[in-house]
Amino acid sequence: MTERIHRTVVGVALVAALLATTPAVSSAVGTTTDHQEHEAVTAAGENDSRTAAERLYGVGTGYGQSGTATVHGTLSPAPVALTTGDEDNGSIALATATGIGTGAVRAVTTSGTLGDGPHGVLGDKTNDFDFYKVAGVAGQTLTVSTDGSAASTNTVVGVYDAAGQLLASDDDSGAGALSKLQYPITAVGDYYVAVAGKSALGDFPADAQNSGSGLGGADTGAYQVLIASAPIDRDFYAVKLAAGDVLGAALTATGDRLTVLRPNGSVAVGTDLHSLGKLPAASTLPRGAVDLAVVADQAGWYAVSVTDGFGAYDLNLGVTRPGVDTTPQTVFLDFDGGSIDLAPLGGTGVRQLSGLASYLPNWGLTATDEAAVIAKATAVVKENLRTDAVRAGYDVNVSIRNSADSTDTFGSPNVSRVVIGGKTSESGIGRVGTAQSIDVGNFAHEETVLVQLDRISAATGPLSLNTYLSTTSNRIAFVGTALGNLASRELGALYGAAPADPASTTSTLMDADSNFPGLYGVGADGLGGTADDVDVDFTSDAYNPATGLTGSQNALNAIGWGISFPC
Repeated sequence: MTERIHRTVVGVALVAALLATTPAVSSAVGTTTDHQEHEAVTAAGENDSRTAAERLYGVGTGYGQSGTATVHGTLSPAPVALTTGDEDNGSIALATATGIGTGAVRAVTTSGTLGDGPHGVLGDKTNDFDFYKVAGVAGQTLTVSTDGSAASTNTVVGVYDAAGQLLASDDDSGAGALSKLQYPITAVGDYYVAVAGKSALGDFPADAQNSGSGLGGADTGAYQVLIASAPIDRDFYAVKLAAGDVLGAALTATGDRLTVLRPNGSVAVGTDLHSLGKLPAASTLPRGAVDLAVVADQAGWYAVSVTDGFGAYDLNLGVTRPGVDTTPQTVFLDFDGGSIDLAPLGGTGVRQLSGLASYLPNWGLTATDEAAVIAKATAVVKENLRTDAVRAGYDVNVSIRNSADSTDTFGSPNVSRVVIGGKTSESGIGRVGTAQSIDVGNFAHEETVLVQLDRISAATGPLSLNTYLSTTSNRIAFVGTALGNLASRELGALYGAAPADPASTTSTLMDADSNFPGLYGVGADGLGGTADDVDVDFTSDAYNPATGLTGSQNALNAIGWGISFPC
């Protein structure tokens, strides 16, 4: 590999270089795995940027470093608990006082129930609203979040001025159906936060001065809310990574946001969700209520920020090399169907799946074309996984075999399988492609991928290959390429790449489902199997917004290190 790190040779020099580096804010923390934030609990502004990040010198994959760390920090101000407001508090005049802005209090947390009170389910059913009063200071940010509430409660939140004008609102910017907004205060005065249940008839009261002016039909249930009026505190910590290092970060509680910045300042990945839900059990990366992971695509200091929250937090970090060894990994492309255990994919156990041969007539092909289609699909997977990675400088250690030429060795160590066949009525799984995991760092080497053929062989539809076939199409080439690209996408997930934004101008093998023409390599003529077909590769692109991830992903980098020799 072009950037292979021989630790036994450079270990002492690496440590010396690290210790000689001038820190931006903090002193070196040695090899300890426990770090207390240097910024005072009541302060903000000391480690609020990438350049001012507290550097964790003892954390990394270098000689003498620790691969794990826990950072204890506080996003100022820490909220105080507020007693649940009495009903009826459903209007500006009846709002529960928070004390924010009238003394030392700058943030509170409290709880309540949507649907109680005189206008709730036992009252006139015009909807229950809970209002909270805040004394606003110009230049500060009013933050409202229902994160941490019961997932079954569908909240909306709003901010009103004293005249009853709705200034800002939010529905689902928090986790799931919960709410989160930040409103910049530009003028001194009283502001009112409203917490309500989602309603198809109207979320907020027709008149904020009248608690009985709701339209009915709102969601009900228990909630908790955080309200703060203060400058936004951001805490940054930095870890020095080698190219190919796998960095994981996790917070134990919801409400905060994690972001990883590359050495050049670009966003590698960010989220306020539990994004690592598909990590395999074999992965050593930390998990939490908010978590993320990334494979370093360049050497240098990576900044990890904790933002958008208030109060104490524990940030768990993990840094490791990809989970590879010298034993080659094998990908077995299974076109035969048969009895397949789909439980690892979320299915109901062993199901009987039809093979590729059953679908060839749907594309105007015959049984005599099967070998050529399999050969083309296999060649495409080899090009996507091996050839492109080798050209980019990765020391690839993976072989690709198929059921037409090789014995099925799935079940043996280091063998993963791609089943190309079956349909939803057989599998009970609705997606065209499904990967067992999204394994950042590739720690599990015996997993399953399923690429189903019913919808892509339908007579019409944007998913169907037939939509892009004509009398002039090379059907074998197009069908084989599409199958190879679909298999490559799901293998990309197994090796650690996340879905990419299908609406971006870049077509990549990690594109999510709505960009099937791009994934199939359809060219400008709108047809497949013609001279202008596009070679689709693992490239850099923004994450699919549906994942809750922000930033840009170098998919080939994420995959390449996980299928290479260890270094």
